Amino acid sequence: MESLGGNAVWSDRFLGYHLAIAYYWFLILVFFGSPRIAYQFMELLESHAVDTYGTFIRQNRERLQQLPAPAVARGYYLTGDLYMFDDFQISRPPGVRRPPCETLLDVFENICQDEAEHVKTMQACQEYAVNGTRVVSPHVNYGAEMGLKRLEEEQKRKKWEEWASMINHENSTIMPGEMD
Repeated sequence: MESLGGNAVWSDRFLGYHLAIAYYWFLILVFFGSPRIAYQFMELLESHAVDTYGTFIRQNRERLQQLPAPAVARGYYLTGDLYMFDDFQISRPPGVRRPPCETLLDVFENICQDEAEHVKTMQACQEYAVNGTRVVSPHVNYGAEMGLKRLEEEQKRKKWEEWASMINHENSTIMPGEMD
């Protein structure tokens, strides 16, 4: 937006910054009153973003396919550690999300998909607010499974080493003539 002149007038920047701060504190106050309503409000806002991006993509698909993805988008989606990125993709397994990012169309489709994931996250948070069930990152279970497998492998290895030591000790105490 800035490259299109969205930050040219100081009042636009001032209004944008201060509305964001006011929105943040408004949501905090709503959350203290009812977490479920705060999450529902956020779900509605994220759903609106999905609709807006979807409409923009449908109306501008051909033009967006012709434009390259900006460097910042390629850097965000294709390089670096995506741990926190994957953390909020609750409908996909951890570590599988490296979306295409060759054209501006890819960028907007990725953003739209991210917003759809935010909707699912807000729905999960509402379920927590109602049911009291624990909302966790998919990485928690993935990491726990990997840690459990590693622990099981270490325990098996330790038992094997104990068995091998016992057998080796027994074999070392046998006299050469006793093995017949």
